[in-house]
Amino acid sequence: MRSSQQFRRVYAQGRKFSTPYFSAFFLKNDGPEQRLGITVTRKTGSAVVRNRCKRRLREIFRSRDRAASNSVGFDLVINVRTEMLKADYSQLRQSFNGMLRRFQETVAKSAQASENRDESVQ
Repeated sequence: MRSSQQFRRVYAQGRKFSTPYFSAFFLKNDGPEQRLGITVTRKTGSAVVRNRCKRRLREIFRSRDRAASNSVGFDLVINVRTEMLKADYSQLRQSFNGMLRRFQETVAKSAQASENRDESVQ
């Protein structure tokens, strides 16, 4: 994701999940693609530090379990917190995977609820 319009849409319409290291906003999309946007404020540190945070998150996003997340397309915006600077890679990966599981559970619950509504209407 690159344009501010895409980011604003995810912020306005998406669901927020928080971890100690970042906040994540998910918005389910109609297609199969899974897009990532990352924001790191200047208060986090110098350009070198901010870029390291983004590289780490992009690598975690690339290397996630795609079999579990291929079922639904989504846009994801991650806002980095300063606590991320103190975390090692395994902590970040564990936190990201936990957040991704919570999102998938939410999607599954909403799909089940919509099925139940459809059945009750008929």
